[in-house]
Order: sequence, then C-alpha cells, then structure tokens
Amino acid sequence: MSNSGILVVTHAPLGNALLQVVAHILGASPECLKILDVSPAAEQESIVDAGLLLLKQLDPHKGVVILSDCKGSTPGNIAEQLHSITFNSSLVYGLNLPMLLRAVNYCGQSHHAVADAAVAGGKKSIIESEIRHD
Repeated sequence: MSNSGILVVTHAPLGNALLQVVAHILGASPECLKILDVSPAAEQESIVDAGLLLLKQLDPHKGVVILSDCKGSTPGNIAEQLHSITFNSSLVYGLNLPMLLRAVNYCGQSHHAVADAAVAGGKKSIIESEIRHD
C-alpha cells in the first residue's frame, strides 16, 4: 500500500485519458490514483462531494497530492477547495503526462515528496525542439 494518494481534478475527459495512458505504460491502473473529471454541465457542489468521496478512498490521513490541469478554471477551483479542506494534502497545477507518471512512481513517499517530484517531472518534460523552421 502506498503512503500517499493522488487525486487528479481536470476538465473532462483529460483525467480519464491520462489514466488510460498511465495504465498502458505501467501495465495496470495504479491503486494510489483516482480521477475526478469535471464536465461543463456539472454542478460544482456535486463535484466537490464526489471529490471528497475519492479523497476518503485514498486515505487522506496518509497524505494526498491533488493534481489539476489549470489554475483558475472550474476544475482548478474545485481542486483548491478540496485542498483547503484536506489537512494532509498538496496541490499542484499544470498537470501533464510526465508529471503524473513521476507522481505515481513516488506515491510510496510523503505527499510533499510526491508533489516535489511531480513538479520536477512536469518541468523537466517541457522542452522546445531544437529543430526550427523559419
């Protein structure tokens, strides 16, 4: 069992699409990972309630990292709300696939270590190609 859980809060269907890719790469869906995809028609209160249920499944006493795609968006605001009421949590915005893979690989550590690893993995993967076309 992992020490930290990971909750992904994104614009639908991004979270579930990333989960499918992670499962493809790793051969299975990680137990430490839950997805909360936010559809445009969803009511914020019901999404927050769904997020709280997912957090309980992840055991927030052990720590949870909440990853969201975009600060200031509806999913980002929901992630922030969940983070504000979850004592043992970290919140990281700007979710990309390398960030999620790094987080999953570190989920045996504290939520602070997972968040740090996720940010490092996400930043390290943002590279402009050396090939330029004028």
